[in-house]
Amino acid sequence: MKQSFQIDINGKPETIEYEDDMAFGKLESIITRCANVSKDSSLLNNIQMYRKEIVLNALTKAPFDISSEGIDKVGYKVMQKITEEVLKAYPLGDYLNSMMKPFENLTNLKG
Repeated sequence: MKQSFQIDINGKPETIEYEDDMAFGKLESIITRCANVSKDSSLLNNIQMYRKEIVLNALTKAPFDISSEGIDKVGYKVMQKITEEVLKAYPLGDYLNSMMKPFENLTNLKG
């Protein structure tokens, strides 16, 4: 479902819209590019890439070009606020816990 919020950009209120339920395959693809399940200590290789990919794929309306180059030109404070709002719909911890759940039984069998 589309969500929206207002943010001040260059002294002007602007509307940001994003999809709060990304397609399963798209989310899995982002995790595949950003995670490494072969390392026990570091499940997520690149948190910056994860954040950027989620924002790029969730945004549907913004007063700037919704592309890697477009968001790179937006001020840090503005993008930080947008990223925080969008990532509320995609809590990484919940996703990683869900992803690792099937392996809990394997760990219990070894112990």
